[in-house]
Amino acid sequence: MNRVKKEAYGKTGEIPTVAGAVPAHLGQRVEVATAVNLAEFSRLPKAGERCPVSGASRSWLIETDAKLGPEDKFLVRVRRRGCLRGTVFCSVPRLCAFIRGVQAGEVAGFTADKEDAK
Repeated sequence: MNRVKKEAYGKTGEIPTVAGAVPAHLGQRVEVATAVNLAEFSRLPKAGERCPVSGASRSWLIETDAKLGPEDKFLVRVRRRGCLRGTVFCSVPRLCAFIRGVQAGEVAGFTADKEDAK
């Protein structure tokens, strides 16, 4: 196993999964998730598109993530050393946990509308 793949496995021994297209320079470090598996990471949707996991807009994801503390952020920015541009990924488990937390009323500054409220 080459050094890059060995480093990509991390502590769990599993390579991270991504929904959608994977940038060429990250091809050795992540796997594309199949429809059966929910990906660990999803690329941030392009402008005008919706998140494939939550259905949220790109701007909502960016603005909401900016309001959260460092331990609660669900967007991960990755760029190569010396490069100005990079790729933004959405951590699917963290996004789902955030939405569940809002639904349960556990996240300060956010509220979930109740279905019965009129």
